[in-house]
Amino acid sequence: ITSSGINAEYGVINCILYYLAFISFPFDAATTTSGKASDVPIVESNLYLTLVMGVLLGLGDGGFNVSIFANLSTVFEHKPAPAFAVFKFVQSLMGAGAFLYCGTLLLPYQLLILAVTCLLACFTFTYLERFPQHVLIVLPTAVPDE
Repeated sequence: ITSSGINAEYGVINCILYYLAFISFPFDAATTTSGKASDVPIVESNLYLTLVMGVLLGLGDGGFNVSIFANLSTVFEHKPAPAFAVFKFVQSLMGAGAFLYCGTLLLPYQLLILAVTCLLACFTFTYLERFPQHVLIVLPTAVPDE
């Protein structure tokens, strides 16, 4: 299995997680306070479903991070630290952006944003892996210190 195939598996795992969250949490769960959601979930949540969702979240997120770290260390093999710093900065910036809308958007819209960006990440990863010369044009490799 190629790394783009493995990355696609992590994308499917994440989309399954988003679907399970969609059916097991009330739609207004993210916008209400103190656990007083007025909507009823499609499926009543239980401990086992929550544990499965936790495992899927760990697998999907960990898999994406490992794939990204492996590619960054391959493309920037001489000086990977700046590439990792930029990656973590962008990741933190996107996390901060999610905190801005998480209290105002209903849960289905938040899950839609997650699913769309997950699929976009999978397609982008596959495209850039199949054509590594594009990565080198956009992000030139660092020259080793002499």
